[in-house]
Amino acid sequence: MDFFSRDVRALAEALFSGPDGPPPASRLDWLVSDLGDFAEQAGVRARLVLTGGIEVATWVAPTLVGKLPPLSRLSIPERCAALDKLEHTPFGLPLLAAKAMLCIVYYEHPDALREIGVTAEGETKPSCLVPLRRVSSREGAAS
Repeated sequence: MDFFSRDVRALAEALFSGPDGPPPASRLDWLVSDLGDFAEQAGVRARLVLTGGIEVATWVAPTLVGKLPPLSRLSIPERCAALDKLEHTPFGLPLLAAKAMLCIVYYEHPDALREIGVTAEGETKPSCLVPLRRVSSREGAAS
């Protein structure tokens, strides 16, 4: 596992943990892979913002709770506490950007969509999405 994957996974385990613990390993694997693809497609600037936020979380957050980095060395409750402290510092802004990108990708997973009630069992995309009908230039002019 490369450093990017390790760091994304450690951050995601903390961000998306619930009362039953972190999401399944297969979903985290999917997230790490899809986030890598997202970063490639998003361009250099977005990739730098994402990587910067992840690196800040990885190397700065643990020190705020008196632990040695990287973030992956901490237990999930310690990671959550460290990230909470980080959010209340000037380094919280890069973390916010990374969290936003992680959430965009994480909540595209079919299981996550089902868990939050966006899709029903057996659906792969929200049923509220309907194909958009394009208005031709002739129809638009007539209105």
